[in-house]
Amino acid sequence: MSNAQLMNMAAGARAAIADPARMTLVGSDANPRFELFHAASSLCSQKVRTVLFEKQLPYRSNDMMILSSMGPDGVVPAEHYHPPYVRLRLIAGQEVGRELVRGYSGRTSVETEGFDPCAVPLLVDYEAGRVIADSRRICCHLDAVSRAPVQLVPEDADSRAQVMHQVSIVDRIPNGTLLYGFHPDADLRPEALKTVMQTVYDHKITALEAMIDANADDAELVAAYRAKIAKEQGGKSVCHDAAFQRAARHYVSGLLTDLDHALGSSSPYLGGKLFSLGDVLWGVNLVRLAYLGLASMWDDLPNVVQYVDALVKRPSLCKEAVQATIDSLPPSRYIDVVACSAEVVSV
Repeated sequence: MSNAQLMNMAAGARAAIADPARMTLVGSDANPRFELFHAASSLCSQKVRTVLFEKQLPYRSNDMMILSSMGPDGVVPAEHYHPPYVRLRLIAGQEVGRELVRGYSGRTSVETEGFDPCAVPLLVDYEAGRVIADSRRICCHLDAVSRAPVQLVPEDADSRAQVMHQVSIVDRIPNGTLLYGFHPDADLRPEALKTVMQTVYDHKITALEAMIDANADDAELVAAYRAKIAKEQGGKSVCHDAAFQRAARHYVSGLLTDLDHALGSSSPYLGGKLFSLGDVLWGVNLVRLAYLGLASMWDDLPNVVQYVDALVKRPSLCKEAVQATIDSLPPSRYIDVVACSAEVVSV
């Protein structure tokens, strides 16, 4: 696709953003190669922004509101539901080659769940003439584009396999369940967040149904919105399901135990002194777990404790995971577990 076509489509997607202050340039390039559609609070967006920070790549930033809400005149759709953005994302979906998402597991991995046509992040690479979806694919693309100043995916086959193994593990963490779900035993999420989550699925579905009505003559868009509705209805059906919520928490606990073993004497990162894409993804996820009040899950895992401390001192994760979480989500006293360490590099 030509740059002119991509620029026109990206401009249409950008038009959905209500506040111009959320459209900025990151870096000194007035015409950067990359344009990112993302959300400050989005876990997958934080992964991509951390990689962009590590690679010191300039980009056009479009920070989207990704929760629908009820306004005085009815439902206000999330900005990434608007047709120009969905059309741009569907182009990326062709490259991914997966069917549209059909249900809900709590995971966001395209590899296992299918393609979500109404999600962030989304990267436009104007030089390559590509639109790329899925945080894992975006991060790998950015690392391949530029090997300096840090290489996050090693060239060596064995080292690469080890890194991508960790990437796959993190990619399958049921983050949606942990953020949106009501745990029956120990729901430590901020009260303000729990209040939002009581109606979040209803607002999403109502907004998507409105988008279908407004675009009834566009079969591709209607199919995309219906796929998204199926996913959100699935999420709604299990957000108060005690067994589902306990199973998700138990699964994550097992992953953390495995991580503790994998770290072993490695210091400070999974590969020793070499910071990798596996560390990026684990860092963002561990910050999110801490925010949700789940840092106690690694109290008895000394290697994970040291690992978290090292990760949040990394300037990229301090900014794009810790600080972005504090700035974009309701206040949580549990984020102090990692924020105090992160302050070492944030001043």
